[in-house]
Amino acid sequence: MHKFLILILLICWFPSISPAQVLGREFEVGSLTFEGNQEVSTDQLLAEMRTHETPWAIWKWIYRRLDKEILGGQKPEYFDPVVFSSDYWQVKKIYEDNGFFHAQIDTSIRFSPDKEKVFLTFLIHEGRRSFIDTIFYNGLDSLSPDLKEDFLGNKLVTVGMPYLQPKIEAEYNRIVNLCTNSGYVNMKLRTVEAQRYASTDNFSILFVFHLGKRYTFGKIAVEQDTASRQFIDSAVVLEHLDFSEGDYYGKQKEIESERNLNRLGVFEATKIENIVLNNPSERTDIPVKVYVRTRPFQEVSPEIGMNDENNAFNVLVGIGYNHRNFFGGARNISTNLRLNIQPLQVGKLFQTNALRDRSLVAKAEWTTQIIQPYFINNKTSFNAAFSAILDKQTTYYLPSLNIRLGTLTQTATYTKLFIDWNLQLSDPKSVTLQNDIPSYLAERGYQRQFNSFVIITLQGDRRNDVFYPSSGTLQSISAEEGGFVPRVFRNAFGGNLPFAQYVKLFLTGQWYWNPDNQRDLIWALRLRSGAALIYGNSPLTDIPFTQRFYSGGSGSVRGWRARDLGFVPLTTQGGDAFIEGNIEARWNLLRNAGTLGFIDLEKISVVYFYDFGNVWTAPRKIRLDQIAMAFGLGIRYNTIAGPIRFDFGMKLYDPHDGRWVNEKRFFPETFNQGVLQVGFGHTF
Repeated sequence: MHKFLILILLICWFPSISPAQVLGREFEVGSLTFEGNQEVSTDQLLAEMRTHETPWAIWKWIYRRLDKEILGGQKPEYFDPVVFSSDYWQVKKIYEDNGFFHAQIDTSIRFSPDKEKVFLTFLIHEGRRSFIDTIFYNGLDSLSPDLKEDFLGNKLVTVGMPYLQPKIEAEYNRIVNLCTNSGYVNMKLRTVEAQRYASTDNFSILFVFHLGKRYTFGKIAVEQDTASRQFIDSAVVLEHLDFSEGDYYGKQKEIESERNLNRLGVFEATKIENIVLNNPSERTDIPVKVYVRTRPFQEVSPEIGMNDENNAFNVLVGIGYNHRNFFGGARNISTNLRLNIQPLQVGKLFQTNALRDRSLVAKAEWTTQIIQPYFINNKTSFNAAFSAILDKQTTYYLPSLNIRLGTLTQTATYTKLFIDWNLQLSDPKSVTLQNDIPSYLAERGYQRQFNSFVIITLQGDRRNDVFYPSSGTLQSISAEEGGFVPRVFRNAFGGNLPFAQYVKLFLTGQWYWNPDNQRDLIWALRLRSGAALIYGNSPLTDIPFTQRFYSGGSGSVRGWRARDLGFVPLTTQGGDAFIEGNIEARWNLLRNAGTLGFIDLEKISVVYFYDFGNVWTAPRKIRLDQIAMAFGLGIRYNTIAGPIRFDFGMKLYDPHDGRWVNEKRFFPETFNQGVLQVGFGHTF
């Protein structure tokens, strides 16, 4: 009955539409637009509405044929006057929450009986905005000096800013989190008042709190699962907690401590819980129990897997030994023997001239590594590794011995700092015949070398998932210096072996968007750039092969094969300047599709991608008109460890011949010259 009355009211607003034209018929929402909104965005308004535009005809057709929202199919969106009426008041509320109490909001509803659609428009005059005149905080006078500094220095609401109800709520939550994580576990908000003055239309904000008692951590008990065969020293558990007995209590400290314990890799399960007190009203300490269950300390395991090292699909086989509590302290030592090779090239390994086979690409590696989890503090670890590597590429093979010393510090919740020092003794050998290329190229970098690399990386990671991110960002910056140790200690360490003196900078940014919050369509963007420069009296005029930039392949510009792109004499030998970008639309088109035999259709997704980039011999050689571009389509099948991906990339613009895709015949050239890329894990 209520819906009928609203429909009659709508008809009265639009007398040109007769009741016979509207009653008993369903109208799809042809469009939903806003006019006059400036301070409040259209996306912000649409996000709070229940009325939506009907999808395109193709998506409705798919939905009707399959009766499911798969393959992009979407059900039609019909006009509901009751829902639209509630949307009107929701828009009104959004404007009031943003300080526009005099906003005038009208609607235009235009029916099209022949198309069976309705076109909706919100007509908005935002008017004058209200600001905050004064802010009062009552009940926080007894805060300790350290808390007062945090409280005063990080306010989200200040005098003079526009009145924003979400900001008021965020400020309240900030104060509560600050206090409850500093011992005031029973803190209560008595009232929040926002008083608007009729004379100025501005606000006075009043927060009234009751702090209550301040609590500390009491006795800490460590309990280990008796079902575990091996036990770890309780002192190891205690030193990785972010609190100790007598510290002010905070739930966030318990959460961070659980993360510290899980990062050790020695526990199957960890849990920190409070012990219930018999007489809580008489005490201000909260005892806690730390429950842990250890994994087997020693493990020998074969390794069989997949990766896309060097931007090419590889099969990994190997065997490893791991001790998770080496001489106590949750110290980890591991030894691994691994082989990376493209599946179709396995047989070439057994040829007598395998290292001279110009089509073989493989890598054999033996590495022993030790990790000290507590180094200076429980947020910093130290690692040392020794490795012997034989890296076979199409134009060279590179045997090397490497020593690496490094630290990893969790500097903030989402930020990590990596510092690595590498020593490398290498002896690169060319497999390219002298008469194939000029002699100066044949000798480029092919000298026995003793190199040193110091790499400092700062990384901020706010992705919501490591394997399947749908929102968030990741940024990192790496600065690298080569040649310091052999330059200073040349006689002691390297003798007369040549080395490279250089500096290198590498930048990475990744962004993820999930517009509908349903993970149906996820947009992903990655931008990377880097540059390296030889400096000083460098005995080597080229940067070592392992430290150069490469482009092309399954994790790079997918219209070219691995290491097959670059304005350099030999692309497989890399360059000293690099620009690259990737844009992906990850479409989960088979959601709710169920299974087909043993295949879970919901794990299949489609990716549209656009890649660009190139490699140059030096930063000064970079030219924007030499940036290669590729586009294509990919399929993903999700697994526990990440998706298996198949991408078909085609050249959109090839700077080497200067032609765009529209200047070529599609099937004879563009399609036939496309590259099928296989990889493991998302491209980024």
